[in-house]
Amino acid sequence: MSAVLLYHSKLTLIHSVSKMIAIAELKVWKVDDFHAYPEGIKYSFFCVDRTSGSIIIGLDNHKPKGPHKHLNGIEEPYQFNDCDHLVNDFWNEVRKLGFDL
Repeated sequence: MSAVLLYHSKLTLIHSVSKMIAIAELKVWKVDDFHAYPEGIKYSFFCVDRTSGSIIIGLDNHKPKGPHKHLNGIEEPYQFNDCDHLVNDFWNEVRKLGFDL
């Protein structure tokens, strides 16, 4: 499988109440393995606690699981529509968890 990085962003976030510092990293690749990635993209959007490295929220679609969400130590399916919705869904979750953007 060949992959071309289409987008990469890394931001520092601060929780509005606890002042915890988190790192949000968003990556999107164009891939040619349409069997494993029918949308033609692979993505990894994660917000992690800067101190512990623990996942606060994550959206990704690695094989063999496909699109799924990480939240509170639980993985559940995620309905991928398109990249615009993916970005909006991720930042909406981050806001709901109390982080300032």
